[in-house]
Amino acid sequence: MSDTDRTPLLLSPPGPRVVIDGAECDYFGGTSYLGLHGHPEVLDAMGRAVHTFGVHTATSRTRLLSPAVENLEQRAAEFFGTAAAYSFASGYLGNAMLVRTLIGAVDTVWCDAQAHGSLREAGTLLGVPVHSFRSRDTRHLEEQLRDCSGVGARPLLLTDGVFAASGHLAPLDHYVALLERYPGAVLLVDDAHGFGTLGTAGRGTLEHFGLWERANRGLEPTGLTVLVTGTLSKALGGFGGILPGSTALLRAVQRANAAHAGASALPAPVAAAGARALQVLGAAPQLRSALQHNAHYVRQGLRGLGLPVDDLPTPVVGFTWRDAAAMRGLHRALLQAGSFVPYLDDYAGVGPDGAMRVAVCATHTTVQIDRLLTRLTASLRG
Repeated sequence: MSDTDRTPLLLSPPGPRVVIDGAECDYFGGTSYLGLHGHPEVLDAMGRAVHTFGVHTATSRTRLLSPAVENLEQRAAEFFGTAAAYSFASGYLGNAMLVRTLIGAVDTVWCDAQAHGSLREAGTLLGVPVHSFRSRDTRHLEEQLRDCSGVGARPLLLTDGVFAASGHLAPLDHYVALLERYPGAVLLVDDAHGFGTLGTAGRGTLEHFGLWERANRGLEPTGLTVLVTGTLSKALGGFGGILPGSTALLRAVQRANAAHAGASALPAPVAAAGARALQVLGAAPQLRSALQHNAHYVRQGLRGLGLPVDDLPTPVVGFTWRDAAAMRGLHRALLQAGSFVPYLDDYAGVGPDGAMRVAVCATHTTVQIDRLLTRLTASLRG
């Protein structure tokens, strides 16, 4: 493996300052949007769970369940205001698990052209035609539906809530208005980057658009079904997928997926960390306020440098500059100056030249953001 192929090593907990390959730097990569992944209370809860429960129950969750997993799901249900919640090994699996509950319920699939790979994979599971539409383009979607869907069509629309590489928001309110013309239609949102960051209570992109009360209630054969899944590993300080919703929906998901009985539940220490992170966030709403402030501040600063950045509430900011070689050089120059900003050359939603991705967190200081902007200014002009 050459040095250019080698993955750098993160030698500290994620946070606003990290150690990468032995060098300390300001960290604007990854997904620790609320600073909970290295929070002392979260780490303490994880350590205590290791000594109390070991790593896991050594059997599937249908035979024995760790109290740590049960507690996590209770805390998640409280946070999201739902009757129940279901945790599983990876947020990547959530879309497939929901899609399997829709077998026979939909007859076409429409996937945003820049959707996460897990959504595109999930769409193939139903054995029905899978189409794509221009990213976040409601008018194009409307035209496609009209041209390709007959009377009585039951489409499934797959989209990210917050797009991981760009930070763009899907126009979920427009999608709902459009899909309500098709009885039995389904909207499925992967909200990995929205859970914990958006909405008045931190419940994500659907809450941001005033649609949370419609989410994960169950299948609506004659109306619009709104489904959403997410993860604990982006903003919520834990690991693994999380699916909050009605008891009936979660039971349907478990019946439709052999993984429920055949795969291990989350390891007890990981579950304990996630539960504690949810409690910390519930008691500290100022974390989300700080995140919103920092997201606005960094976006404003990037626009001031002439970069094509929209004014959005999301903590992820993707932008392009010149070409792939220039952005690779920009990444290296920033890292040498002390700011880690990743260059994405192969990821859902980026073009052939790739993109730079700035991720801000609640615990970044304005001094750190100003340092980033100053270093960017020098590198862009250099």
